[in-house]
Amino acid sequence: MFKLTICSHRGPVAYRRTGAGVQARAAGPGGLVAAVAPAAARLGATWFYAASSEGDREVARRYPAGVCEQGMTLRPLDLPGADHRAQYEVISCGLLAPLFHYMFSLTYAPVFTRGVQDAWAAYRRINDVFADAVCAVATHAVAVEDTQLMLVGAALRARANPPDVRLAYFHHVPWCDPSYFAILPEALRQQILGGLLAYDSVGFHCRRWADAFTACCERFLSGACRDGDHVRWQGRLIDVAVMPAAIDIGVVRACAASADAEMWRERFGLLKGDERSLFVRVERADPSKNAIRGLRAYELLLERCPELVATTQLLAVLTPVRGWVPEYRQYLTATKDIAAQINDRFRRDGPVVSLHIAEDAHRPDHARAVAALALADVVVVNPTFDGLNLVAMEAAVAGDASLVLSENTGAHDLLGSAALCVNPFDIDQTTTAMTQALHAPEAQRRDQAARRRGLVAARTPQQWITQRLQRCTPSQRTTLTPHEAPR
Repeated sequence: MFKLTICSHRGPVAYRRTGAGVQARAAGPGGLVAAVAPAAARLGATWFYAASSEGDREVARRYPAGVCEQGMTLRPLDLPGADHRAQYEVISCGLLAPLFHYMFSLTYAPVFTRGVQDAWAAYRRINDVFADAVCAVATHAVAVEDTQLMLVGAALRARANPPDVRLAYFHHVPWCDPSYFAILPEALRQQILGGLLAYDSVGFHCRRWADAFTACCERFLSGACRDGDHVRWQGRLIDVAVMPAAIDIGVVRACAASADAEMWRERFGLLKGDERSLFVRVERADPSKNAIRGLRAYELLLERCPELVATTQLLAVLTPVRGWVPEYRQYLTATKDIAAQINDRFRRDGPVVSLHIAEDAHRPDHARAVAALALADVVVVNPTFDGLNLVAMEAAVAGDASLVLSENTGAHDLLGSAALCVNPFDIDQTTTAMTQALHAPEAQRRDQAARRRGLVAARTPQQWITQRLQRCTPSQRTTLTPHEAPR
C-alpha cells in the first residue's frame, strides 16, 4: 500500500481539554487544511503538525505513534516552545507572510538584526524536528505544505533519505517577484531557494507564482537555470508544478445541507429579506484579504446609486486570525470602524453593512461560510494578493452568485474567464464590477456560475495530490549527500 506522509504547521484536527477529557474537533476554516485533508483521508496519510494547544501536546505525549482520526494517522509534535515561537511568530508570520504577500511598508520594515538571525536558526531547528519525525516512519512520499517548513526537504536529504522517497513541496501562498524577494539578506535568499530545490517537485497554484519562483532561482542561486517546467541546479532537475488545489465538492454540498447551515441561512436570510440583494464577503480578518477597500467600494456604489441603499446589503463573514500581531488587530479594528462609518452615513431602517465576526477563531464555522455564499447575489473576493482563494471556488458550489474576483489571486487563472475581474487596489473599478455583477441578466449570471462550477468540479483533492506526487519522477529523486544539502 502506498504510504504518504504530510507535514504542515497546522493540522486537520485540534485537540481540546474538556470535562470529558481530551477531545478532537476539526480545525478552523480555510487555508491549506481544507485543500489537503480530503485527499489525506482518502489516502490514509500520516500527518505531522505542530501542537498548538495543551490538548495537542497531551496527545503527542500519550500517543507517540499517533492517533487515527478521519482515516488518517495524526501526529502532533510537541515542539520546543521558544524555538517554535521564533519560527512561527518572528519568521513565518513576521517575515515570510508579509514578504510573499507584498505587505511590507518598506520605509519602516523589515529590519534585519541579530534577533532575526537567531529566529532563523530556530526556524531551521524546527524544520529539523519535523525531518527527524518523518525519518522514523515508513513512507513512499513526503508532501510538505507550509512556508513554515520550507527546509524539511533539505533536512531529509541531509539524513540520507532513500532515493525512492518522493519529496514534494507546495507553496500555498503567492511567491513574490525577484525585486521584492531581494529584500531578504543574501544568506536567507540562498537558504530558502536552495532548501526548496532539495525537493523533487515545488508546486504553486498558478503560473504567475511559479514564474516568480523560477526567476528568483535564476537571479539568486549561482548555476540555477530554468528548463521548461523545471529548474536545473547542482546536477538535479527539479519539477516546478502549476496545479491549483481542488476542493471536495461533496463536502461543500454536505455542509450546505447540514442543520447548522440551515440555521445560518435563516439568520442571514433576515438581512436579505424578500427584496434586498446581498453582497457577500467570506474571509479571514487578514490585511491581505483587503476588506477595507472592499467596504470602500461598496460605499462608493451607494454614493453613485442611492436607490441601492434600500435594496442591497453587504454581509462580511470574518474569522479573526493572529490576534497577537498588532497589524492584524489594527486592521480588524479599522474594518469595524469603516463599516460603522458607512452605516452611520447610509442607515435607513437598518445597517447597510453587516459584519459577522466569529467569536472563536479556532472553532469550525464552515457551515456559516457556506450559508452566506449560498444566499449571495454577488460574492466579492478582492485580496491584494492570494495564493489561490478557496472562497471563490466554494462559492461556485454553494450557489449561483456573480463573482467579483481579484486578478491577484491564484483562483483568477482558474475562474477568471467566468468572473468579473478587478485590480484589488482600484476601488473605482471594483465598484463598477460590483454594479455590473448586481445588474447582470439572470441567464448570464447562471451561465457563468455553471461554468465556474464545472471548472471546480473537474478535479478532486485526491487527484490533485496524486498528480503532484507523480511529478516526482525517478530521474528527479537523486539523493544528495549530506555535504551537498543547502545549509
